[in-house]
Amino acid sequence: MERLQSEYLFDPDVNAGKMIFLSGPRQVGKTYLVKNRLVKTKNENLYFNWDDPMVRRSYMHNPHFLKSVLADAHGPIPLVAFDEIHKHTDWKDILKGLYDIHTGEAQFMVTGSARLDFFKASGDSLVGRYFFYRLLPLGLCEALHDFSPVIDAPQVFALPEENKLASRVLSQNQNKNVKEGFDLWLRFGGFPEPFIKASDGFSLKWRRAYRTLLATEDLRDLTRIHDMKGIEQLMLILPGKIASPLSINSLREDLQVNHRTVANWLEGFKKIYLVFSLMPWAKSVSHAITKEEKYYFYDWTMVEDAGARFENLVAISLLRLVNRWNEKGLGDFDLRYVRNLQKQEVDFLLLNGTKPLALFEAKVNDTSLGAPARLFSKIFKVPYYQIVAGFDGCEIYPGNRYVVSAARFLPLLG
Repeated sequence: MERLQSEYLFDPDVNAGKMIFLSGPRQVGKTYLVKNRLVKTKNENLYFNWDDPMVRRSYMHNPHFLKSVLADAHGPIPLVAFDEIHKHTDWKDILKGLYDIHTGEAQFMVTGSARLDFFKASGDSLVGRYFFYRLLPLGLCEALHDFSPVIDAPQVFALPEENKLASRVLSQNQNKNVKEGFDLWLRFGGFPEPFIKASDGFSLKWRRAYRTLLATEDLRDLTRIHDMKGIEQLMLILPGKIASPLSINSLREDLQVNHRTVANWLEGFKKIYLVFSLMPWAKSVSHAITKEEKYYFYDWTMVEDAGARFENLVAISLLRLVNRWNEKGLGDFDLRYVRNLQKQEVDFLLLNGTKPLALFEAKVNDTSLGAPARLFSKIFKVPYYQIVAGFDGCEIYPGNRYVVSAARFLPLLG
């Protein structure tokens, strides 16, 4: 299955000779993406999994083992992929040495999941030698095998009338296959294996095994959390809290532990790519961080409620958009939610730096515009998009407000 990031991830103009660090949730398709690229460039032998003792032994016997391999490689600057090298004790020194020796001879790519992301956050002498990317669950364009609708121009969303966004939405080929693809994507999620299998029984077993793997391996290795019963309880409670501001005090009471423990557990869940959170928007950052965050799963099929599940899906789609635009150097984009003291709320606010660009709301069937749509689009002076799962079309309202079909609109996000 082709991934959208392949269109720019290996672009020398984007990477400027630096190493590519590719992180993301387990089983999201990182290894497949890399191997697929190596097959296309006829350099399959340049994939090295450092879990393989033969790879480690080759390096121990000859730290310059790449010299002979690169001599037979195809292309002027072939891709060399190191998978799971960050599990090696001295991996940073190894990588730094190989990169310095072979700069200009090869493009290095390092893949990994939670541990690699944790390394980036901690900082290291490798800083300045790599660019960091994240591979997220499938977008609708990937699920449909069609990248042609994808928009990489922020002004199209910020100035929909001038750029005729409505005509782009309506021009999407809404045939039976697209609708079926959207329904399967919503039902089975964005992780390639359960999506491709498209089986309820397999999906259930896959999710159960996946949660267990994250809790027993990644969480244990990256944190000092040992209360597995408490973790299991939080995993059971959290799906019911998705799409609403999360009260840690409420969770503390449910789990009968202290506030700091719950906060640490949630941070642990973020580190292992089980969940991510969105902060509320506020002009004062110090004011914003005192408010409750909203949490979403990377695998939206873990959420039972139809409305919360669909909002979770839209959150992933917008997060993919933000990551891609940042990775391509189009700006400094961020995603927040908006909520006032009267508890009026819009699900998502897209920002470039501190400048609001557009508002997004996720609805299963509701095509009517509520008071928050009028209020916040007027306050921010930005377009408002209500993305509706059970709707086929695009309706335009005064004040740059739109009600759009999810199956037609989400492919534009990538």
